[in-house]
Amino acid sequence: MFYVVYQVDGRTDGYVRYRIDHSQRRLTILELITATDEAHAALWRFCMGVDLLDSLEALNRPSDDPLLWMLADPGRLRRESQIALWLRLVDVPAALSQRRYAREGKLVIEVRDSTCPWNNSRFQLDGGPDGAQCRSTPASADLSLSVADLASGYLGATGYRALHSASRIQEHRPGAIRLLDEMFATEIAPWCAHHF
Repeated sequence: MFYVVYQVDGRTDGYVRYRIDHSQRRLTILELITATDEAHAALWRFCMGVDLLDSLEALNRPSDDPLLWMLADPGRLRRESQIALWLRLVDVPAALSQRRYAREGKLVIEVRDSTCPWNNSRFQLDGGPDGAQCRSTPASADLSLSVADLASGYLGATGYRALHSASRIQEHRPGAIRLLDEMFATEIAPWCAHHF
């Protein structure tokens, strides 16, 4: 096992943990964690520069890792997707109230949940970058979806527009799906960096 730490002015901005299989001439990255783009690029360059290897394998990388755009020949990169993080919203109004949103917006969301009956309701979400409030309401729904589909987009991993196109979300007010997508958008994709 090998470890490389990237530091700037005594501050650690990233590290990589890897092993080398000399019989297969392969370097396997087990963890590459960085706080800055500079550290990310430097640690990848280091790993790709190790001599006498035929291949490099990286386990558990984020879906939006910019590695593809760092390569001279991106066509040689092979990616495999795995689901490493599952999310279950047990208390919808609490979960929606306790996050921030990319933009201001107000939506009435009708949630279907066959396991937690207290989530079978319509909730009015008023949210924005400074916080949110979510509470039950008798108002007409802007859209309807299952608690599983709500959870799919909660961290920003899945766009609600894709779920709508797959007939998993019903839009009752024109523009509601677009607003939902814009509110739940995140700058970076969620990623579970550790196995548990």
